[in-house]
Amino acid sequence: MVVDRPVDEVWALLTDPFNLPRVSGSALGLRQTSPGPIRLGSTLQGRALVLGFETRISGRVTEWDPPHAFARSELRGMGICWGSYRETYEATTNGTKIVRAGKGELRPELKLLWWIYGTLLRRRQEARNQQTKRLPEAGHGERRGSIDAR
Repeated sequence: MVVDRPVDEVWALLTDPFNLPRVSGSALGLRQTSPGPIRLGSTLQGRALVLGFETRISGRVTEWDPPHAFARSELRGMGICWGSYRETYEATTNGTKIVRAGKGELRPELKLLWWIYGTLLRRRQEARNQQTKRLPEAGHGERRGSIDAR
Protein backbone atom coordinates (compact mmCIF):
# COMPACT_ATOMS: atom_id res chain seq x y z
CA MET A 1 0.00 0.00 0.00
CA VAL A 2 1.06 3.61 -0.45
CA VAL A 3 0.39 6.16 2.29
CA ASP A 4 0.29 9.81 1.24
CA ARG A 5 2.73 10.98 3.93
CA PRO A 6 6.55 11.23 4.21
CA VAL A 7 8.40 8.03 5.14
CA ASP A 8 9.80 9.44 8.43
CA GLU A 9 6.32 10.39 9.61
CA VAL A 10 4.80 7.03 8.68
CA TRP A 11 7.71 5.15 10.31
CA ALA A 12 7.36 7.11 13.57
CA LEU A 13 3.62 6.46 13.74
CA LEU A 14 3.60 2.78 12.83
CA THR A 15 6.62 1.56 14.80
CA ASP A 16 5.51 3.16 18.06
CA PRO A 17 3.97 0.44 20.30
CA PHE A 18 1.52 3.07 21.62
CA ASN A 19 -0.16 3.20 18.20
CA LEU A 20 -0.37 -0.54 17.46
CA PRO A 21 -3.87 -1.03 18.94
CA ARG A 22 -5.15 1.78 16.71
CA VAL A 23 -4.15 -0.06 13.53
CA SER A 24 -3.87 -3.76 14.33
CA GLY A 25 -7.42 -4.85 15.03
CA SER A 26 -6.19 -7.57 17.40
CA ALA A 27 -3.71 -5.89 19.75
CA LEU A 28 -5.42 -4.52 22.85
CA GLY A 29 -2.27 -3.01 24.30
CA LEU A 30 1.47 -3.18 23.82
CA ARG A 31 4.41 -1.82 25.78
CA GLN A 32 8.14 -2.02 25.56
CA THR A 33 9.66 -4.02 28.43
CA SER A 34 13.35 -3.45 27.69
CA PRO A 35 15.17 -0.26 28.71
CA GLY A 36 16.03 2.57 26.33
CA PRO A 37 14.62 3.37 22.92
CA ILE A 38 13.33 0.61 20.66
CA ARG A 39 16.16 -1.12 18.82
CA LEU A 40 17.27 -4.56 17.69
CA GLY A 41 16.61 -6.99 20.55
CA SER A 42 14.06 -4.79 22.35
CA THR A 43 11.29 -6.75 24.04
CA LEU A 44 7.56 -6.08 24.00
CA GLN A 45 4.61 -7.41 25.98
CA GLY A 46 0.92 -6.87 25.60
CA ARG A 47 -2.54 -8.26 25.15
CA ALA A 48 -4.29 -9.38 21.97
CA LEU A 49 -7.29 -11.29 20.72
CA VAL A 50 -6.73 -14.80 19.33
CA LEU A 51 -9.84 -16.57 18.03
CA GLY A 52 -11.93 -14.15 20.08
CA PHE A 53 -10.11 -14.82 23.35
CA GLU A 54 -7.91 -12.30 25.11
CA THR A 55 -4.36 -13.55 25.56
CA ARG A 56 -0.95 -12.22 26.48
CA ILE A 57 1.65 -11.69 23.80
CA SER A 58 5.38 -11.25 24.02
CA GLY A 59 7.79 -10.35 21.30
CA ARG A 60 11.27 -9.27 20.36
CA VAL A 61 12.44 -6.80 17.71
CA THR A 62 14.42 -8.88 15.21
CA GLU A 63 15.16 -6.11 12.68
CA TRP A 64 15.42 -2.37 13.21
CA ASP A 65 16.54 -0.18 10.31
CA PRO A 66 14.85 3.25 10.63
CA PRO A 67 13.02 4.31 8.52
CA HIS A 68 13.34 1.34 6.17
CA ALA A 69 12.52 -1.97 7.89
CA PHE A 70 11.10 -3.33 11.13
CA ALA A 71 10.51 -6.95 12.16
CA ARG A 72 9.46 -8.76 15.32
CA SER A 73 8.92 -12.28 16.52
CA GLU A 74 5.87 -12.98 18.62
CA LEU A 75 4.46 -15.64 20.92
CA ARG A 76 0.81 -15.51 21.88
CA GLY A 77 -0.54 -16.71 25.20
CA MET A 78 0.55 -20.09 26.48
CA GLY A 79 2.08 -20.95 23.13
CA ILE A 80 -1.26 -20.84 21.27
CA CYS A 81 0.60 -19.53 18.26
CA TRP A 82 3.93 -18.01 17.30
CA GLY A 83 4.85 -15.86 14.38
CA SER A 84 7.07 -13.27 12.83
CA TYR A 85 6.14 -10.06 11.14
CA ARG A 86 8.09 -7.65 8.92
CA GLU A 87 7.34 -4.26 7.40
CA THR A 88 9.42 -2.29 4.91
CA TYR A 89 9.02 1.39 4.16
CA GLU A 90 10.11 3.08 0.94
CA ALA A 91 9.86 6.78 0.06
CA THR A 92 8.09 7.29 -3.28
CA THR A 93 6.91 10.31 -5.21
CA ASN A 94 3.38 9.57 -3.90
CA GLY A 95 4.35 9.15 -0.24
CA THR A 96 5.47 5.97 1.53
CA LYS A 97 5.17 2.46 0.14
CA ILE A 98 4.64 -0.14 2.90
CA VAL A 99 5.15 -3.85 2.29
CA ARG A 100 4.05 -6.29 5.01
CA ALA A 101 4.88 -9.95 5.40
CA GLY A 102 4.09 -12.33 8.21
CA LYS A 103 4.12 -15.99 9.04
CA GLY A 104 2.79 -17.91 11.95
CA GLU A 105 1.79 -21.30 13.23
CA LEU A 106 -0.76 -22.61 15.70
CA ARG A 107 0.11 -25.30 18.22
CA PRO A 108 -0.25 -28.76 16.64
CA GLU A 109 -3.45 -29.62 18.48
CA LEU A 110 -5.04 -26.37 17.22
CA LYS A 111 -4.09 -26.74 13.55
CA LEU A 112 -7.58 -27.94 12.67
CA LEU A 113 -8.74 -24.42 13.51
CA TRP A 114 -6.39 -22.86 10.94
CA TRP A 115 -9.07 -22.61 8.24
CA ILE A 116 -11.09 -20.40 10.63
CA TYR A 117 -8.12 -18.51 12.06
CA GLY A 118 -6.51 -17.98 8.63
CA THR A 119 -9.72 -16.48 7.25
CA LEU A 120 -10.00 -14.15 10.24
CA LEU A 121 -6.36 -13.10 9.86
CA ARG A 122 -6.81 -12.24 6.18
CA ARG A 123 -9.88 -10.11 6.97
CA ARG A 124 -8.12 -8.43 9.87
CA GLN A 125 -5.08 -7.67 7.71
CA GLU A 126 -7.23 -5.95 5.08
CA ALA A 127 -8.88 -3.83 7.77
CA ARG A 128 -5.44 -3.09 9.24
CA ASN A 129 -4.17 -1.97 5.84
CA GLN A 130 -7.09 0.43 5.46
CA GLN A 131 -6.58 1.83 8.97
CA THR A 132 -2.81 2.10 8.41
CA LYS A 133 -3.43 4.25 5.35
CA ARG A 134 -6.18 6.34 6.92
CA LEU A 135 -4.48 7.31 10.22
CA PRO A 136 -1.34 9.03 8.90
CA GLU A 137 -3.17 10.63 5.98
CA ALA A 138 -5.69 12.13 8.40
CA GLY A 139 -2.86 13.54 10.54
CA HIS A 140 -3.46 11.27 13.52
CA GLY A 141 0.15 10.85 14.60
CA GLU A 142 0.38 10.43 18.35
CA ARG A 143 2.99 11.08 20.96
CA ARG A 144 5.36 8.25 21.69
CA GLY A 145 4.42 6.27 24.76
CA SER A 146 2.95 2.97 25.80
CA ILE A 147 -0.41 1.46 26.46
CA ASP A 148 -0.99 -0.43 29.65
CA ALA A 149 -0.64 -4.11 28.78
CA ARG A 150 -1.87 -5.60 32.04
